[in-house]
Amino acid sequence: MKLAIDTHHLLTEKAGTRRVTENLLEQLKAAPNTELLEFQPGYTLKKGSGLLVKLRSHALRFFWVHIQLPFLCAKHRVDFLLSPEFNTPLFTPCPRAVIAHDAHMRAQREFTSTLWFYFYYVPFIEVAIRRADLIFTVSQFAKRQIVDLMSLDERKVHVVYNGVDQLFFKSTPKLNSKLPGGLVADQYILFVGTFEARKNIGRLLEAFSVLKIRHTESLQKLKLAIVGQSASGKHSDSTRQIRSLIKSLNLTNDVILCGYVTDAELPIIYQNAKVVAFPSLHEGFGLPIIEGFASNVPVLTSNLCSMPEIAGGAALLIDPYEIDDISSKLERLLFDEALRQVLTTAGTERVKEFTWERFGSKVLAKITSFLNKTDVSADT
Repeated sequence: MKLAIDTHHLLTEKAGTRRVTENLLEQLKAAPNTELLEFQPGYTLKKGSGLLVKLRSHALRFFWVHIQLPFLCAKHRVDFLLSPEFNTPLFTPCPRAVIAHDAHMRAQREFTSTLWFYFYYVPFIEVAIRRADLIFTVSQFAKRQIVDLMSLDERKVHVVYNGVDQLFFKSTPKLNSKLPGGLVADQYILFVGTFEARKNIGRLLEAFSVLKIRHTESLQKLKLAIVGQSASGKHSDSTRQIRSLIKSLNLTNDVILCGYVTDAELPIIYQNAKVVAFPSLHEGFGLPIIEGFASNVPVLTSNLCSMPEIAGGAALLIDPYEIDDISSKLERLLFDEALRQVLTTAGTERVKEFTWERFGSKVLAKITSFLNKTDVSADT
């Protein structure tokens, strides 16, 4: 089988989708009887906050996805095309699959640009997803939402849980010198994610402020470490809003904005955290949940969407819209040693369900079954 995979987003993506794609590539390269072709444009797809940068980026991305990519599939006589993110061609000369990580752009319109939604998402992305021969998604919640919101035949939508990198399982010594921004081991709460409204960083900051005021003495040294940044860069509106909120809450010395870190640095930052906090408002999966489990750190996450499913009873759940709930449960995770032990033990067991080997083998099995015209409707 000649299998092509579109990797254009690796040119700009630094968050969870990048890690998913890189691990999927590693699994597919080792697959027997499979010739893997990685298709990527030879020009830069820059991200930024300027209007001209955005227009150029969108135009080039459109040209790549809907014109160049189908042409390359025809030129190389590809048997099957796999798009690891929702941006997939409207037409291809071969069967194709898309990995739709969630449907937050359709489900929660307040997080999506109106112009982008009506002029690109609906006429191009959503139609292209409907036309895909196979659709993979990363949780039962995401599957239900995609099927309902896009009126899809659920038999062609398959759940493949993400995995977790082995680096997160390797115990590292508590070396403060390897931590960014002057962080000290066991003296910070960790958030990992992009600066999007749905990530709920604002309420996390407010809850952290309440916590610091309530325990001025005992939590004097506690920091909140935020790993990640806006997809549009360090000088975007979302970054400015977060910095402004930090200042207004008098947390300038208590919040460390780490920006993006390397794949080698990230597990060290996880393993030295006191708590992993992931109070997102909408997720199709939530990689930081299982990365926290693998790092043997107690996890706090939301009681919405996919997050209870992924946590599987091994994380402390909160109402992400209630600042007092976030604050009080962070307090429990910081001071209740018995609860911390219960959750870390449960997390160690839960994370065994999530492997990249299982992810890759299921994707490949469904594609092979489709090409062999055998039944692919069963979600096994």
